Formats: sequence, structure tokens, C-alpha cells
Amino acid sequence: MMKKTLVALTLLLPALAMADGTIGVLDPIAALQSSDNVKAKMSSLENELSADEQKLNSLQNDVQKLQQKLQKEAMTMSADQQDTLKTQGQQKMIEIQSLQRKLQKRANEAQREILEEMQPKLKTAMEAVAKREKLDVVLNAQAVMYTKPDLDITEAVGKQLNSMK
Repeated sequence: MMKKTLVALTLLLPALAMADGTIGVLDPIAALQSSDNVKAKMSSLENELSADEQKLNSLQNDVQKLQQKLQKEAMTMSADQQDTLKTQGQQKMIEIQSLQRKLQKRANEAQREILEEMQPKLKTAMEAVAKREKLDVVLNAQAVMYTKPDLDITEAVGKQLNSMK
């Protein structure tokens, strides 16, 4: 009997320890994305990159038109004309790849800059919400397999970020 009680107590001990502490779950990316500051920075980035994105779309349309022209008129074109169209298409493809790399590099830089700026603010907001909610532990939502919705503090942290300005 004593052995069964000891085993039961050993199995219940972790659950009893957790009952004393309160836990919150935070999705830091969602909290940041809901922040007005991040939304403004992302909107600014989109405006900054829009001209290059339009140029990229235009180049892609040009390449498509060149390919269609080559397919439709290949039988009536001379070899030189076909080579000229193929060369133009290749040059535009190189330009497209270069522009895509430029856009991706700028987007990555902007994301890194935003994270560097917002990381301390996110930590401060999370700590404020944890203190207000009397949480002992805050877990990253990406590391949790399941949680009850009432443990999620992501929205509260997003609101706290907005109130911090």
C-alpha cells in the first residue's frame, strides 16, 4: 500500500508543481505583426519596393511576350531574328533575376532592422503583460503542441506594444 501511494505521489508531483505557477503562451511573430509600428514599417517598405516590383512584373510580361512571339512566328523568322529574340529574352531573364535578388535582399534587411528595433519592445511588452496577468512562465507558442486559448497572451502583448509607442 505504501509503495502504491509513493508511486502515485511521484506521478502527481509535477502536476502539483505546475498548479502553483501560471503559464502564458505568446506567438511573438503574430504579436509583432499586430503592432501599429511594424504595420507602418511594412507599409513603408512596400511603398519603397513598389517601383521595383512593377518593373519586375513588366520584365516578366516582356519575356512572356517574347516567348509567345518566338513560338508563333518562328517558322517565318530568319535564324538571326530568332537569335535576336532569344538573346533579348535571356537579357531580360538576367535582369529579372538581378531585380529579384535586390528585392529579396532589401526585404531581408528590413525584416532584420524591424526585429532588432522591436525585440526589446516586445520583451518589455511581454513582461508587462506577464506581470499584469501574474504569470510565472511565458512560453513561445511555436514550442507548444497544444494550449487552451485562454492561456494565449499574444493579443494582449500586441495591444501593449501599441500602447507603448
